[in-house]
Amino acid sequence: MNGCIHDGNNYKDGETWVEKDAFVMRCRMNDDGTSWMVEITGCKIPSGITIPINSSMIDGNYEWKCTKNNDGQIVMQKTLHANATCGEHQRGDQWREKSFLYECGTGGQQKLIACFAEDNEQINVGESKEINGYIIKCEKYENGTVIMHGIHKGTENGTTFQVECIDSKGEHHIADSWWIDGHRFNKTCLPSGRIEIVNCISKDGIRIPLNKEIIIDGTKHICETTADGRIRFASLPHHSTINNSNE
Repeated sequence: MNGCIHDGNNYKDGETWVEKDAFVMRCRMNDDGTSWMVEITGCKIPSGITIPINSSMIDGNYEWKCTKNNDGQIVMQKTLHANATCGEHQRGDQWREKSFLYECGTGGQQKLIACFAEDNEQINVGESKEINGYIIKCEKYENGTVIMHGIHKGTENGTTFQVECIDSKGEHHIADSWWIDGHRFNKTCLPSGRIEIVNCISKDGIRIPLNKEIIIDGTKHICETTADGRIRFASLPHHSTINNSNE
């Protein structure tokens, strides 16, 4: 025949096709003029663009490389490039979400850099300010959580302090108090000023202790701490996966 046979398919001299949704193949005649061979001519990225071997290109937030290694294998790599965006925000942009200020860093990494207290007073992460009789601190914990908490000076002798927590909506909560946030999480204000989730709450009002699961009427309710320190709540039919909430 005049052409190539590859994986049970016949291809004519010069014909191209894509293997594994990633590699552009071509059938071509060998130098002897009597036989044919299949070769890889480039890599195809999801957007449909073909990258020649040993070259690269930027497409959206990613830099794609198509290279031949020392073993002669063709390898396609994808990495976030330095100027990748954070959604609609460009690198270096800052924007506010509720009581927090974010910045788009290198490689599209969203970084929280400050908190906003009352009257839109900005407090950088790790710093504190005295505002309306409160010493407000914007603090970041090891798991990446950033919260505001305040200390209010007492009125008797000026040396008594009352600790309060300030949530993402700017609302104050005294130490040892608790409240429901987002209809899903039961939170409490610790004496240290840190906000802690005690349990999760289902739509039916069922309280699920942290890092526990409860099965009621064929529905499994899960309240757990994820590897990155966030709290995950899920209500789902037994042996299924739906309806997740995160904090």
